[in-house]
Amino acid sequence: MKTSPQLVTISEASRLLGSGYSRRSILRRVDSGEWREGFEWIDDRRAGAANRQIKINLTAVNEWRVKPAAKR
Repeated sequence: MKTSPQLVTISEASRLLGSGYSRRSILRRVDSGEWREGFEWIDDRRAGAANRQIKINLTAVNEWRVKPAAKR
C-alpha cells in the first residue's frame, strides 16, 4: 500500500531524520545524485525563481534507508 509523500524542508528533514542527516549531508546527497529528484526530493520553487526550494520526501527517504546499500 503506497502512502502519500510527506514533503518537508531540509531543516525539518534534518531534525526528523536525526543523527547522520545534517543540512549539509542532505544537500550533499541531493547534489551528488544519491537522492533522485522526483523521488527523495523535489524542487518546489516558483516559475522564474533563481534559488532552489528543496523539499524532502520523508516517506521515500525512510524507504531508501531500509534498503540494503547494494540494492539502492
